[in-house]
Amino acid sequence: MADRPVRARAGPRFRRASPQVRRAALVEATLDCLRRYGRDGASARRISAHAGVSVGLINHYYPGKAALVAAAYDSLASSLLDAIRRHALAVRVEPRERLKRFFQASFSPEHIDPELFKVWVVFWSMVGHAAEMRRVHDRTYGATRATLEALLAELRRQPGVPAFRLRPAAIGLAALLDGLWIEASLNPTTFRPADAVALCTDWVDALLNGGLPGLRRHATRGTAGRSPGN
Repeated sequence: MADRPVRARAGPRFRRASPQVRRAALVEATLDCLRRYGRDGASARRISAHAGVSVGLINHYYPGKAALVAAAYDSLASSLLDAIRRHALAVRVEPRERLKRFFQASFSPEHIDPELFKVWVVFWSMVGHAAEMRRVHDRTYGATRATLEALLAELRRQPGVPAFRLRPAAIGLAALLDGLWIEASLNPTTFRPADAVALCTDWVDALLNGGLPGLRRHATRGTAGRSPGN
């Protein structure tokens, strides 16, 4: 009996990228274009070219370029906080040491990048007049503050730690971190990351030693509870 002809094995079928993959590619392309070309140079056409998609696909997945830029802002801010939080929570340590790990991750080389800082400046410049950007800022800043509140709450529960107001303490610590991080991003030669970590650690020590009187918590009349600001 004659041999049957052997059929060529079919190659892999083309698969369309999922919406999640497409959105991630557009976000990464937006961040790359903002880093390379700034706000004015990051046109929809250039972003789509970097992502390897048509311009129309931006409007398919996002209401417009402004929404895409807001999604890029959200992605960058959230990924930064997630990386820092993972480092702080990676090992079982005392609350003060956990905070120190948070500081160390905040000033790690991958987070202090003058080129990436240009992208942050673009985002911040848009917060005041773009509702999407304002919502992202409020949400991501709230997440950062909530993380610091949780870490400080662990510290406050330790024996011998004087009572302090949690929310204002988290706001003050976030401001110190942001200020040092901005200066380090603008000019990495101003101080070493270890110096920034030491300054933040000293701030925590001052809080524990009662050196920040404005953050002390006092019982109100008729209660042993917490004053405003937790």
